Amino acid sequence: MVHHRFSLGRLDKPSPICHTDRVVNLTETEESMALDAHVTELSDKHRVLEKQIETEMARPSADDIEISKLKREKLRIKDELERLKAQESRLS
Repeated sequence: MVHHRFSLGRLDKPSPICHTDRVVNLTETEESMALDAHVTELSDKHRVLEKQIETEMARPSADDIEISKLKREKLRIKDELERLKAQESRLS
């Protein structure tokens, strides 16, 4: 029988803060610009997915599973875009 020893580190010390936990103070303009950039990026991804779906559906032996996966991702992005646009309108 082999025994493995794993070090869990010191549990009595606080762990370092994750970079996503940092508080970032953005001006309204910076926040709006970041939001606009994110919306643009998601819109681009949404268009690319639409093209991928069209291409896959045009194939003689279209992969229904792949098409479903692409459609779910496209819907997820659409929902995120709507959420961000609502947030953007609150900032205006």
